[in-house]
Order: sequence, then structure tokens, then C-alpha cells
Amino acid sequence: MDDRGMITINRRGVFSLEEARMILPVVRRITHEFSAKVELLIARLETLQLNQTETICALEKQVNELIQTWNDKIRKLGADPRGLWVVDFNCGDGYYCWKHPETDILYWHSYEDGYTGRKPLATNH
Repeated sequence: MDDRGMITINRRGVFSLEEARMILPVVRRITHEFSAKVELLIARLETLQLNQTETICALEKQVNELIQTWNDKIRKLGADPRGLWVVDFNCGDGYYCWKHPETDILYWHSYEDGYTGRKPLATNH
């Protein structure tokens, strides 16, 4: 975020909780958009017969491309995509951790712990 309150693209570095929460609405919007598209494609995949390999491959390619584009967009905001629809914000001694469809950043984890070590923000942050 620059001094005018604009979101900085290709940002790197450490986020305060306030900074992470300021860009969370953008992260949520992007993630909602891409997760909805992926869910539709997966629903289509589930209706196909196994012998429809060409269609299956095409849909799987679209899913992978959407997920890669989502990853790229999240990285441009300075955050770290960690698995499907999970976003980490480096906070200097670990990460603030958000997972779709959570409405706020409510968890953090150390650099070593990862997603499975998420703790509520009230503990240590």
C-alpha cells in the first residue's frame, strides 16, 4: 500500500496485520472469482465418462491454468499462495494466514509450522 492508500503491485516484504487486512478484500474477490470458475469446471468433469479423454484433458488444462493465474495474481499483491485458496502474508516472524471463504485474517503460523500449525491471532499476535 502506498502513501495514497493505493495497493502496490509486485510488492515484497513484511505485512503488518493492518496492511494484510487492507488488501484482503482484493484477495477475497480474486479468490472467489477463480474458485467459482474452477468449481464449475470440476462439476463438468464429474459428469463426463472416463472414455471422454480429450474433453477431460481440456477441462483439466483449464483448471490448472485458472489456478496458475490465481497464484500469479496473489503474488503480484505481495502475498504467498499456499495450496488451493490459501494465502499467507509474511509478518516478520511467520505468516498471517487466510483461507477461502474466511471473511477476515484470523490465524497465523510460524515459518516452520505451515498451514497445519495455524493458531488464532490472539495467541502471540
